[in-house]
Amino acid sequence: MALYGYTIGEDRDGNASNGKQLDVYRFLIPSAPGGTITPTRVGTVNIAGTVTNADLEGLATNPTTGRVIAVNEARATALPNNPGPVIVVNNVDQPFAPAQVSPTRTPSNLVRFGFESGADFSKQQNALYNISGNKTANLGGEPVGSSLYKITTGTPGTISLVDTFGAPTTAAQTQGTQPTNPGKFADGLAIDNLNPGRTRALASDFHTSDGNGNNLYKVDLLTGQLSAPIALRTPSGQPLNVNADSDLSFTNLGSQRLIGWLETGAVYEITGYKDELAASGIGLGSATGTNGAGFATATLLGNVTLPNALATAPVQYEGFTIVNE
Repeated sequence: MALYGYTIGEDRDGNASNGKQLDVYRFLIPSAPGGTITPTRVGTVNIAGTVTNADLEGLATNPTTGRVIAVNEARATALPNNPGPVIVVNNVDQPFAPAQVSPTRTPSNLVRFGFESGADFSKQQNALYNISGNKTANLGGEPVGSSLYKITTGTPGTISLVDTFGAPTTAAQTQGTQPTNPGKFADGLAIDNLNPGRTRALASDFHTSDGNGNNLYKVDLLTGQLSAPIALRTPSGQPLNVNADSDLSFTNLGSQRLIGWLETGAVYEITGYKDELAASGIGLGSATGTNGAGFATATLLGNVTLPNALATAPVQYEGFTIVNE
């Protein structure tokens, strides 16, 4: 078996009148750094009509079926929040056979927060999780921060805000005008299905434009809480300094690897996070672990040559997941 990555681009022609034509690409995950990576287009998701914000930014692999699931970016365009529907698209890998469902919001007045999003599937909870956040406060007038959402399986299933934190969810959090993790921007999500547990999940932030550098965060799937940042470094020990939307994925077969992804097609392997997760006495909100003071190493494996990813007006490829094939 081999590890393949999947990603989805934005609307190919930018013309909503003929549907949202989102191309899906597949590529081999390198075992070591090695330069350019050539992808193969395996299909196109066409979301009919004029669905607002149909970018399929959250990609996840269902560990039971081995198939790829995608979640759109259902953000609001302005306040008061009035986002388009949450869309879950199943089976966007090979063989290519997409199907669409729109989860029911619970409660009914729930508004998803955030302009950027990532997703992953938890086998332990038998649910799809989505993380959404803003990196700047001027995007729709919403405050900077990240929130975690749970999407139950089924047709259509339900979507709910994961926010206990020991206190009731506020009306502002339900309406999307107040984040549940203020000051933290995350747009990628990876859940460890080989070693399940409430904190065996990580979120990614590869943006420097939010003012706090490139980081990982531990994610508590039961409370929606994000930890203090785990700073990403280069193999030489310098702070990683990239500025792009990202996603994150664990491999779930054999020797586990954590792979990071940038919308430009850059593929990173992230190491050194295991001690941070397993260190005795470490709790959410702490950035001190046995591998130092909350650091992990990001090594560039290569760049996937996706169409127009590095153009002046680029096509963005923000979602990423890994399939064992």
